[in-house]
Amino acid sequence: MDDQNNYQDDEEQIEIPLDEIIIEEIVDDDDDEVVNQQPKDIPIVIGDSNIPYNNIVSPNLRGDGGISIDNTHLNNNNNPKNEDDIGSPSNYINGASNKKTLENDDQDQEDDLMDKDSKKKKKKPSAPKKNKDGTEVTSVAFRQLFRFADRIDFCLMFFGSIAAILNGAAMPCVSLIFGEIIDAFNPGKFNNDPGYGIEAAVTKISMWFLILGGIVFALSYLETTLWMIAGERQTNRVRTEYLSSILRQEIGWFDTNKSNELASRINSDTVLYQDAIGEKVGHFLHNISTFFAGFAIGFTKGWQLTLVITSISPLLAFGGGFMAKMMTEMTKQGQEAYARAGGIADENISAIRTVSTFSGETKAAEKYSNNLKDALKVGYKRAIFNGFGLGFVQLVILGTYALAFWYGSTLVSKKVNNDLTDRPWSGGDVVAVFFSVIIGATAIGQASPNLGAFAQGRGAAYKIFQVIDRVSKANPFSSRGITPQQLSGDIEFKDVEFHYPSRPDVPIFKGLNLRIKPGQTIGLVGDSGGGKSTVISLLERFYDPVGGQILLDGEDIKKFNVRALRQKIGLVSQEPVLFATTIEENIRYGKVDATLEEIQEAAKLANAHSFISQLPQGYNTMVGEKGVMISGGQKQRIAIARAIIKNPNILLLDEATSALDSENERIVQEAIDILMKGRTTILIAHRLSTIRNADVIVFVKGGVVVEKGTHDELMAMQNHYFRLVEKQQQQQINNILETGRSRRSSTFSDVNPLLDSFRPSARNLRARPNGQSSQKSSKGKKKKSAEDVPLSRVMKYSSPETLLFIFGVLAAVGTGGVYPAFSIIFTEMLTIFQHPDGDYVKSHANYIAIWFMVLAVGAGICNFFQAFLFSVIGEKLTFRLRRDCFKSIMRQDIGWFDLPENSTGKLTAHLASDASLVQGMTSQRLGIMIQNLMTVLGGLIIAFISGWKLTLVIIACFPLVVITGKIQMRFLNGYSESDGEGSGGAGQVASEAITGIRTVASFTSENQVLSLYKHQLKGPISNGIKKGHISGIAFGVSQLILFCVYCLSFWYGGKLVDNKEWPATNQEIASNCTPETVGVIWTDQATCEHAQDIILGFNSMMRVFFAIVLSAIGVGQASSFAPDIAKAKAATNSIFKLLDTQTKIDPNSTQGDKIDIVVGDIEFKNIHFAYPTRPNHNVFRGFSLIIQAGTTNAFVGDSGGGKSTVISLLERFYDTSVGEIFIDGHNIRNLNVKHLRSLFGLVGQEPTLFSGTIADNIAYGKEDSTQDEIENAARLANAHDFIVALPQGYQTPLGEKFTQLSGGQKQRIAIARAIIRNPKILLLDEATSALDSESERIVQEALENVMKGRTTLIIAHRLSTIQNSDSINYVKAGQIIERGTHEELLEANGPYKQLVSRQMNK
Repeated sequence: MDDQNNYQDDEEQIEIPLDEIIIEEIVDDDDDEVVNQQPKDIPIVIGDSNIPYNNIVSPNLRGDGGISIDNTHLNNNNNPKNEDDIGSPSNYINGASNKKTLENDDQDQEDDLMDKDSKKKKKKPSAPKKNKDGTEVTSVAFRQLFRFADRIDFCLMFFGSIAAILNGAAMPCVSLIFGEIIDAFNPGKFNNDPGYGIEAAVTKISMWFLILGGIVFALSYLETTLWMIAGERQTNRVRTEYLSSILRQEIGWFDTNKSNELASRINSDTVLYQDAIGEKVGHFLHNISTFFAGFAIGFTKGWQLTLVITSISPLLAFGGGFMAKMMTEMTKQGQEAYARAGGIADENISAIRTVSTFSGETKAAEKYSNNLKDALKVGYKRAIFNGFGLGFVQLVILGTYALAFWYGSTLVSKKVNNDLTDRPWSGGDVVAVFFSVIIGATAIGQASPNLGAFAQGRGAAYKIFQVIDRVSKANPFSSRGITPQQLSGDIEFKDVEFHYPSRPDVPIFKGLNLRIKPGQTIGLVGDSGGGKSTVISLLERFYDPVGGQILLDGEDIKKFNVRALRQKIGLVSQEPVLFATTIEENIRYGKVDATLEEIQEAAKLANAHSFISQLPQGYNTMVGEKGVMISGGQKQRIAIARAIIKNPNILLLDEATSALDSENERIVQEAIDILMKGRTTILIAHRLSTIRNADVIVFVKGGVVVEKGTHDELMAMQNHYFRLVEKQQQQQINNILETGRSRRSSTFSDVNPLLDSFRPSARNLRARPNGQSSQKSSKGKKKKSAEDVPLSRVMKYSSPETLLFIFGVLAAVGTGGVYPAFSIIFTEMLTIFQHPDGDYVKSHANYIAIWFMVLAVGAGICNFFQAFLFSVIGEKLTFRLRRDCFKSIMRQDIGWFDLPENSTGKLTAHLASDASLVQGMTSQRLGIMIQNLMTVLGGLIIAFISGWKLTLVIIACFPLVVITGKIQMRFLNGYSESDGEGSGGAGQVASEAITGIRTVASFTSENQVLSLYKHQLKGPISNGIKKGHISGIAFGVSQLILFCVYCLSFWYGGKLVDNKEWPATNQEIASNCTPETVGVIWTDQATCEHAQDIILGFNSMMRVFFAIVLSAIGVGQASSFAPDIAKAKAATNSIFKLLDTQTKIDPNSTQGDKIDIVVGDIEFKNIHFAYPTRPNHNVFRGFSLIIQAGTTNAFVGDSGGGKSTVISLLERFYDTSVGEIFIDGHNIRNLNVKHLRSLFGLVGQEPTLFSGTIADNIAYGKEDSTQDEIENAARLANAHDFIVALPQGYQTPLGEKFTQLSGGQKQRIAIARAIIRNPKILLLDEATSALDSESERIVQEALENVMKGRTTLIIAHRLSTIQNSDSINYVKAGQIIERGTHEELLEANGPYKQLVSRQMNK
């Protein structure tokens, strides 16, 4: 990077309001250097190539202390008007004309964003934000959670908040009505009014319950529904923005951030985020409002008692605050552990073929399990803090009851005057104040779990927002920079220095200088790892050089708009990446608005049309995840068609034809020759025959150009290139020499207009075909046959925790018994308040207060153990389910992974969420259900004993409550299932895009991916909105029913009391109506007897009421968990379906025979086979073959003919439909699968490595291998020298997708991994296709040494590598049509000879 590009670093930055930020840099048109800094007077909004438009509104402090941009969007729906221009509105300013732009477009963003409140201060990059204890902040501010809300969301949240506040305030009003009812039963009223009627008084007061219930119904619906809808909308937007932010990052960022963890977070962390911004916010406001309203009523009704009760509130605040703080820390640690485990799952599932080949299922499961254990330890700590918090809160609340009634009884017994009511304190006043304050105080306790959810959401949002706020060095969404209509293709590398971000001490380029003229074809040659592919990565701006410049048409490449630049470049790499959609849609990634005719023409040019047409569904054939449903050659041809349809100005071919057989290579090369005309082309090839006629051949070694020229010029120099050609010529066997082929004129009479047009393409949304009709029908069938997993089976899965479960149940029973006991104690206290004798009230109230204290201590202990024990059970269950689910996934046969519903993205999404959701059937929720069951049973028993008539009337209302809960459960269960399917589809899109980021970036498909992702999210958000309405109605109806029950209970109870349903006994009358009381307390004997009837009736009525109502509250609490239980049931069905899925090919099975002494004889006998996803398309039709032990057998033929299928069947990736395969006379179906695969050493044409060190990857081939064995295997594979040259040698960690290694280096590590197994049978599928000539020669020699005495199967398109084979088999249309040695087949003058002739004529 030029020094002049950093001129701003030493300049003082004047900070001005954002709406007045102006462009200060003036670029001189002559020399492109910044010549002046001159302010303009026109206020304009600055744009930057690295910032999406919706980020430039209001700056906020990031969690790390730097400036981030608050995504308060410029439009209501957070979507740009044009899908093609996400992040690029018209108010962006292009700092230069189409030919000129600002210097250093990637670095000026931080300089341009200026703080509004601090003018004329020097702005320096700030350090990460720290807490007071010096630790780094790991969560965002709560208000930042809503940074993605638009106007509609703010309206929904505003009205939802108003409804929540009013709804919360309505609840303490019940205490006022209740206080009036208590006073209505005061027997002292009979002294003043002998004709006083209790029934009439209670009826009048009870009507207020109906009025309040109607209001609460409307408010409850609005509170729940509006917040749930707002949460769904914002989460949908965050998911999209998160994926958008990932897609806009430069490729170097992915080298240090694992894509599988990023994909995992989009599923797991956004769930926690939604939890923190949805209905729980409404519930939190509801509870806070209840708190303030309760205390307001308390202070206005009786300030003395309120102050006494309030004195306990600091303890509640302490408990809640401590709990929230610890939960935040524990959540953060747990998320990190689960993210690592999710990354391991993604890596192994996506590379399942390699895992199966090397029997790595157990290793993967252990690695996954170890990461889960870290999270389990965090879960234990969280359980302790959770239990302590809940137990402490319950202790304080019930302790408050004891204090309140003790003090209240003092006020009543001493007839203290209530200043606010201007009369002595009555029992009704005490109850009204007590209930209003306790309802308010309890609301704080009910709000504390929401604080935990907010803490988890803030922690999850921190990780998400870190990605969203990160400034990309090459943003494909930006509109800044030069947008050329066409490029001439003049390329120049000037003193380019470069190293990969993950390996800064290993320089790749050390002053590379290279000039490529417009229309030239440049061939890059050199050793593997020399930097050839890095040239392509720098041109595509996957990375930026750390020194020097790359000029394109005379302009620094950094000045170009990233998207426009990549649209003019076509890339075909040696490892093509296809997406799990149709062939048509994969080709359309090159040009989104392409018609079917254009797609077919591109496929014809790439020689792909014929094999596509033969498929049952033609261009609508699904290729499977990463293209696993088709052969390597077919994948390559589709990738070439995708590049052809793009019509680029600059063509980059990185081993573009390496996976093709000779015939297809010839035809595709001819199509590429047509495509190359008039275009600047850079070729990378290890086969020098493909670049011989390049205009300039460049030899790159040690990060610099050591020689360049035409083929003839370089041969005349007799230096590096000459020696390379000599080595390749010496490799050719039996006179098949690869001579440079002339640049042939096209055999096509008419050049397709596709190759002549350079029309800009408008990118429109195209949804991926998904076979909706078939899916719907199959889905319906599944629903009919699917049954819910019984709870007993889930509990059986927790059987190791039986002892913990027993104690947890006992604790839950104890907790459940608190409220029935409370109803008895509380009723006695209310009855005491009705007594007119002050001394009686005082003495009895003290006794009852002691019982309240005992109840408080018991409740605290029971709550602690219930929460702690069930949390531990839930954590262990989650661990066990995740572990076993992953094991179940790992043991499935390869055909299972080919199915669309078992894609990597969907499986990892289910692993991330389903197991934790099953806690809805155990964990704390199960404890709460047991607690509520005990509450209901205890309450009903007490109620029936106290008064069966009133109990039956109240119970008659229960069906309404139950029906409401059933409806809610039924609808929520359906929607939660469909949510899972929809999220899985979106997760698959995200996972594919993130893991295939280079392909997405190269073909500028970011908008297409985002559009598809948004399309996949439409279903879940629609269902989420429906779920919001249903939950709101159910919640409102259940609240209304509760108020109606209050009204009915007190009306009917008053009627029964008035009718003397519970008359006083003679003994009670005799003991209370004595000469000492009659005439002193009561006016006469009749009044006293009537009063005793009322007191006893009041006691019985209140006991029935509180026993039933508290039971109903318990049921209400249980139903409040309906969303969690509904999701838990759906997740449970999903998990146990996976666990029950049987595989015919179980790699973990100990059953099956083992061959004691392996010789290596192989026989294929009348094999018929079709892939599971294409049952109507037979690959083999009667395939038979005998391979003798110790022989080398080669397979040649057209791509897609079935060559690689031979290896797949031999490895038992699939089983044959008809026919048998034998090894040494043993049917492979009868052999132990792990033993069978241990006989093979497989090296594929697309090597897959795993995260970890190089030594770990080589040792993956053999358990307990020593360092000496690892190094010997690396030497045999010609990998030792380049490995030890790395700073960390064999301990070098491999980055994401191993981009720090060249293709040849990866292949050599894969070969070493196979060699270390010392296999009996060697399977080589294009094993040396990615190597340069020198490496190939040495590795080929090593392979030949390893092959000695072993049965070897070779698949190769380069016939020079197989001519010494003992048998060459020509495979076509699933049968062997020709077989023999090289000489025999040449004499036969058949298809093989034609293949040889085509290669000789090159």
